[in-house]
Amino acid sequence: MATNIKIKLIRNTSEFSFIEHEWKEFEITLNHPKSTMVFLLNSLKNIYKDVKKLKLKNTFNLQKLFGAHFFIVYRQKFGIKVSFIEFLGQQWAGNYLDIISDTKNAIYNNEIFQWLNNNVKYDILLLKYIPQYSANFNIDYLYLYSACPEIQIDEYSKHDEYIKNKYSKNLKQNLRTAYNRAKKSDIEIKTSIEEINQNNFNDIVQISEFKVQDGKSSMFKDENKLLFMKEITKVMSSNVVFVKLNKKNVAYRTNVFFNNNKFCIDASYDRDFRKFELGSISVDANLNDSSCKNISRHCLGPGLDLYKRKFTNKNVNIFIYLKQGNTLLSHLLIKPMKYLASKKETAFKKDLNR
Repeated sequence: MATNIKIKLIRNTSEFSFIEHEWKEFEITLNHPKSTMVFLLNSLKNIYKDVKKLKLKNTFNLQKLFGAHFFIVYRQKFGIKVSFIEFLGQQWAGNYLDIISDTKNAIYNNEIFQWLNNNVKYDILLLKYIPQYSANFNIDYLYLYSACPEIQIDEYSKHDEYIKNKYSKNLKQNLRTAYNRAKKSDIEIKTSIEEINQNNFNDIVQISEFKVQDGKSSMFKDENKLLFMKEITKVMSSNVVFVKLNKKNVAYRTNVFFNNNKFCIDASYDRDFRKFELGSISVDANLNDSSCKNISRHCLGPGLDLYKRKFTNKNVNIFIYLKQGNTLLSHLLIKPMKYLASKKETAFKKDLNR
């Protein structure tokens, strides 16, 4: 192993805190928030308290240009207990995750993975939410997983310009119809941009429960994730966009800001009011907020939901990185794991092209 690589095993949150200053120097190179110290540390404190953690880092020519944040998690797969090495943070609310790296240092990734094989027993290496622009992974082990619709806000001088150039006639008409429909029903539609506090956080939790009606799940059913969301919106720049019907909150979009980018991390609406295009109205208000704040890039979050496609046709593909581990069990697991990854990739490509 090259002498430039320094590996460090982190066993608890206290040890993780010791490298806080050093890690924050890495963050200068980031364009997404999920590899930041606040996300990682709060994940360890509130979600992964009892899981064995593995964190890798290195320095190169005294420049803080390279780092990875892995940990070990055990899952039931094919009816047996399987050990995975994953990114810390990929297990929920994913957008982008990557090895923090200057591209010229990507050559050291093989040495990190070789260190894993030599020093850690694990069945499968499974890293998710790797963006298409990453230069850190061998393409032979990458499988298309999802995509994040994005809008480059700073390409437009104001929100009205984006509406004029990018909103379809149908989208404009649907928004007008929603407001006219509400007016005929003597209902007032308003939107608001608010800092997240205890009162409106309770509204967020309640509205999130409507996801169940569409076969989805609310993250707030998990007490640890609820605590995480409360904490992360306090320590990071964040806000919530509400849609109100007669002053009652019926839809929301929560966002975090990082390096002049905005990332939507959760959204929901009251399914009793589907006819009012609450999803589209909330996205429109959120984009207007980004324009007013001079945000550079606005990420709508992973998944090609129909309402997102109405606002942008630009997607950043995200991948999983799948490799066999170093146990006897890994030899049996890798073929069915690759099959499942390929099947999901095929299905998503169809969705991407429809």
